[in-house]
Amino acid sequence: MDEQFLFHFESTNQRAASARKKLEANRLGRAILAAHEDDPELALAIYFFTPSVIPRMGAIIRKATDEIIATSRTRRWTLDQCNDQEKGYLGVNIENIVRDEYQLNEGSVGMDFDVRGVDVDCKWSRNFGGWQIPPEAVGHICLLVHGDDVTGEMAVGLLRVREEILVGGNRDLKRTIQSPGGMSEISWLVRRGDARLPENFLMSLRKQDRDAILAPRSGDARALELFKRCEGMVIHRHTIVSIGQQVDEARRFRGETRSKLLEEGFEVLNGHWKSNRARAWELGEVELTDGSQWVCLRTDGSSPARRAALDPARKAESLAYRKVFSQQIAAERRAKKRARKAAKAAAAQESASLVAPDNDAEYAKRAVAQAESAAVDRGQQLFN
Repeated sequence: MDEQFLFHFESTNQRAASARKKLEANRLGRAILAAHEDDPELALAIYFFTPSVIPRMGAIIRKATDEIIATSRTRRWTLDQCNDQEKGYLGVNIENIVRDEYQLNEGSVGMDFDVRGVDVDCKWSRNFGGWQIPPEAVGHICLLVHGDDVTGEMAVGLLRVREEILVGGNRDLKRTIQSPGGMSEISWLVRRGDARLPENFLMSLRKQDRDAILAPRSGDARALELFKRCEGMVIHRHTIVSIGQQVDEARRFRGETRSKLLEEGFEVLNGHWKSNRARAWELGEVELTDGSQWVCLRTDGSSPARRAALDPARKAESLAYRKVFSQQIAAERRAKKRARKAAKAAAAQESASLVAPDNDAEYAKRAVAQAESAAVDRGQQLFN
C-alpha cells in the first residue's frame, strides 16, 4: 500500500475518532453525532456553529457588508453602489470576522478555519447557491454563508465537498454545487427563508430622509438627522455606527447629541436602562430589549401618531425599490444568459460578457438609481 495514502488514511481516522470523542461529552453533541454517524468531523463543525447561529451569523454578515459599503466615508447606502473589487472583498471580510467572532485559528491544511481540530473553509455568495468551490476544498468541509440586503434573506450551512456534487468551472477551476443533488447534502444551520438578515436601515427609508441623514459631514450631525427623521423607529447600534457615529466611544453622543435633541423636544432612549425602557413604552409603546437598541420619541407623546402617518409612504417606497431593483437584476441576468448561449452556438463565446449583473458594478449602479427613482414616485403617490 502507498505510504502517503496509508498516512492520510490513518490521520483521517484519528481526526474522526477525536471528533467523535468531543461530541460524546454532552447531550447536544451526541444528538448531532447520531444524525451524522458517518462523518464525525462534519457533526463536530455543526455542533460548534449551532449555538446562537442566527444572531451571530446575521451580525457577521451585517458588519461585513456595512464595512464594505463604508457609509461614513462614502455616503453609500447599498452594496450595489460599490465597485467589483470592493464586492469581491466581502467574502474575505466575512471570513475574517467569523474567525474573530469564534476565535478560530487558520486550518492546518490550507483551509480558513481550525474548528476544534477540523479544517473548515469559508465560502460566501450573495446569490443563493452560487458558492465557488476551489479544487483544494474537495474532501473538506465548507461553511456556506449567504445573505442579500435587497431580499433580506440569509442562509448558513455546512457541507462535506465531494467531486461528484460539483459542476461547471471557471478560469480559476472553481465550481458550483450541483442542484438539487449537491444542495440536498448541505446541513443547514439557517435555512433560506427561516431568518431575516439584520436590516439595512437606510434602505428602509424614503430617499428624502436618507439623503438628509447622509448630507452632513460629521457623525454627530448625521446622528441628529437620523433620530429626528426616524422618530418612533427602533434603531440598532450597527446603523448608528455605520453612519459614522461611534456610540460607545463618543461622549458627545451620550451627552451633546442627546441634549440637543432634548432641547428640540425629543428624548433618545436606550434599551440598556430599565428607566429608558419604561419611558420608551410610556411615550410610544416601543419595546426596547437590550443595549443595542435606540429610539427617539417626542416628549409630548405625539410620535406614534406621526409615525403612523409617515410609515405608509416609507414602506411603499422601500418595497418599491427592492421590487424594481430585483426585477432589473433578474432581467439582466436572463439577457446575459441568452447572450452566452447565442455566443456559444456561434462559436464566439469570447465576445459575450460572462459577468453576472449584480457583479457588474456599472450596471448595478444604474439599476440602483432607476429603482430609487421608481420608489420615490411610488412613495409620493401615497404621501401626496
